Amino acid sequence: MGCIGFLIESRRALRALVIILGMVPLAMSQTPTPTPVEAGPVQPALPPLPQDANEFVRQAIQHELAEQDRDHSHWRYHFHREDEKSSYDRDVIETSEGNVARTVLWNGGPLTPELRQKDNERLQKLIHDPGERAKHIKREKEDNEKAHQMLKAVPDAFLFRYDGEENGQVRLAFSPNPRYNAPNRELSVFRALSGKLWIDRAANRLAHIDGALFEEVTFGFGLLGRLNKGGTFNVLQQEVAPGHWEVVSLEVNMTGHAIIFKNINVRQRQKLTEFHRVPDSLTLTQAFEMLQKDPSSVSAENSHAESHTPGKN
Repeated sequence: MGCIGFLIESRRALRALVIILGMVPLAMSQTPTPTPVEAGPVQPALPPLPQDANEFVRQAIQHELAEQDRDHSHWRYHFHREDEKSSYDRDVIETSEGNVARTVLWNGGPLTPELRQKDNERLQKLIHDPGERAKHIKREKEDNEKAHQMLKAVPDAFLFRYDGEENGQVRLAFSPNPRYNAPNRELSVFRALSGKLWIDRAANRLAHIDGALFEEVTFGFGLLGRLNKGGTFNVLQQEVAPGHWEVVSLEVNMTGHAIIFKNINVRQRQKLTEFHRVPDSLTLTQAFEMLQKDPSSVSAENSHAESHTPGKN
């Protein structure tokens, strides 16, 4: 299912401010003639929100897509994935030729010699097989284009309304726009999706989306596939470095079937952590050498002590 493939494959430090504000009355009462100090830079006032919530979302998504197109930086990070059957952790490095990832943990523990050999063979094939590398690059490009298309369609596919503000983020509730005609199968899932969206007010970036299928979705009159009512997904995006935002958490819980007989049972959780920037000119081969020379120091003891049991909340 196209929409499932897309879903699987964009922090506030207020404590110091509270402490400083709490100290001001005390300092004034103890010092009748305080010494003047230079005021810090005044943060510009945020513009008022548009009356039309859809317009606010449209502006935010246009900014989101522009920032994604502008930001060509590459990063190394720790990737954790778990489902009902297993979990694994990978050390991932991005390059202009695609991503390369070395598996460091399997089901929370070190890889067996057999699994390590299979993982090495997978990496060797990616690096040294031109055909495999071309498929890898093509797949990543298609995934990015599909994500871009789906994100661009959001302001037209849904009706938004303001639902409050929290932690510097504007919360909006959304439901399907009955006038929206999906141009393809992936986007047709929008007609059965509702939920909430959070936008970081200062950065004008998408921060969080929480959605659920309120009715069954069928493709090709149910012959090509079906997604069952009640499926949910949750995506969290954060600023992991100044000006650089990444999806850091994703959860998908959906069931259904595809092409008549193939059952869909997606209960998956992903977390991305420990972001470090790498040279933008890094090649796939150089990234592979980095993984071999500097393997991730993640251990079974310290990697995901807070992780939940796969498939459970």
